[in-house]
Amino acid sequence: MSTRDRYKMKVLLIFVLSFASMILLVSTASANTTVKDEPYRVEEFTVSTPGNLNVRTSGGHITVKASESNRVRVEMYVRKNGRDLSASDYDLDDFEIDISQSGNTVRAIAKRENGNNWKFWNNNNVSISFVVYTPREMSSDLKTSGGHIETDGLKGNQEIATSGGHLQLMNLMGTVDARTSGGHIEISDFEGEMNARTSGGHINVLNTNGSINLRTSGGHIDLERISGTVEASTSGGSINADIASIGQFIDLRTSGGNVNISVPDGLGMDLELRGNRVRTELKNFSGKVERDEVEGSINGGGPKISARTSGGTVRISFI
Repeated sequence: MSTRDRYKMKVLLIFVLSFASMILLVSTASANTTVKDEPYRVEEFTVSTPGNLNVRTSGGHITVKASESNRVRVEMYVRKNGRDLSASDYDLDDFEIDISQSGNTVRAIAKRENGNNWKFWNNNNVSISFVVYTPREMSSDLKTSGGHIETDGLKGNQEIATSGGHLQLMNLMGTVDARTSGGHIEISDFEGEMNARTSGGHINVLNTNGSINLRTSGGHIDLERISGTVEASTSGGSINADIASIGQFIDLRTSGGNVNISVPDGLGMDLELRGNRVRTELKNFSGKVERDEVEGSINGGGPKISARTSGGTVRISFI
């Protein structure tokens, strides 16, 4: 073998060894960042229904799901720098953790011992999340400053608040007060009385029956298959409303977008529509029709539909 060939072989060997070392390093790093499926801590309690659930955390998410069991299962997850930790990975001595039961009330509360309760991100990016499985008849008080909240299948009174995340509310029955300052709100399959507020996101609602009051300062509102009474307002987006049946009234307002409404044909109703332009085809109508305003009654009158926009068009269709 010539000197040149030996040199090529040496270069090739160095390349192969370097590549193998790189693969080993990446594999080791990947193993160290693998997300664990096991929670940091688990507690279970037996309750008589209806029960109550109180969950508090910051920097983490809250998920509450109903089950057919009469037991409450609380799973606590701890994350640091985006990685799930187990009890052997990280010690929570500098946090106050209360997962306990008092009568029919179950608590899952995480806060810092130094009194700076809601700033987990100051502690090496540690966040604590809770996943809770409960009986269906369960009222809740859920609060987090830095994460999303998801609820599914509960029946009762729900108080839900986050400052920095989205809300996903599914299959709820009863009274709900839901608020977020920085996220979107998704509501589906709801029956009862709902108040939902967001300062910085959209609101999407699917298949509700009852009374809903919705407000957003920075997004659109989409309503589909809605039965009941509706109050919805936005300062920065459009409103699309698919109404299956009208309760006491429908009131839709926006300052910066269009309002599009569809309602079943043949119903008796009162209309009060105002915008830069109002577009509709009216039958059996008595009242006033102008380019930017419609006010009167259809089919002898009934529950009122009000729609107003300062910067767009109002459209109503009968299907």
